[in-house]
Amino acid sequence: MNPRTPILLILIVSCIALAAPAAAQETTNQTAASTNVSAPDGAPSDVDLVVDENVVVTDYRYQDGQLVIDFWSDEYKVVSVAPQVDAGSEAGSVSFRAAVVDADTTTTVRVPSSGGVTLWTEQSIEQQRFHYLRKPNSFIITGPWSGEDVRNAALGSALGVVIAVLYEAVSAKIGSAQRGERLA
Repeated sequence: MNPRTPILLILIVSCIALAAPAAAQETTNQTAASTNVSAPDGAPSDVDLVVDENVVVTDYRYQDGQLVIDFWSDEYKVVSVAPQVDAGSEAGSVSFRAAVVDADTTTTVRVPSSGGVTLWTEQSIEQQRFHYLRKPNSFIITGPWSGEDVRNAALGSALGVVIAVLYEAVSAKIGSAQRGERLA
């Protein structure tokens, strides 16, 4: 048996032991708000968001500092779109723009925004509903991260360093290091 085999087994088992609790702790606390509004008849099958009984969002993406939103409606509608408000200020004003969505077509609206947009129609306001689209996330692992996640990452990193140091110490002690021979 190769002298490195037990060390590799310890390394693999410790990685699995640290990854399993972190994966088990990952939960989604997002609950969809139940609305009694369904997509209009004849709407495309790939609906991302139902704004009201007539308007849906079929796609949205972030390009060149703008949130690009594709709307579809079964009738002529006006959709108001406001970019994300600056959270650093205590007071100010919100600027929005009204976009006209034609009947039975897809209308593309571009909104300069660093994070997301709020959108509504006259009908959704009557139902006391606004909608929010966030900038799509491009991270491989998404947050939000808690203090426990930071602690677990630090412990995993420290354990990796300890295992690497122990591996080097054991390989030097048993003479399996391939760094040349010692002269005595």
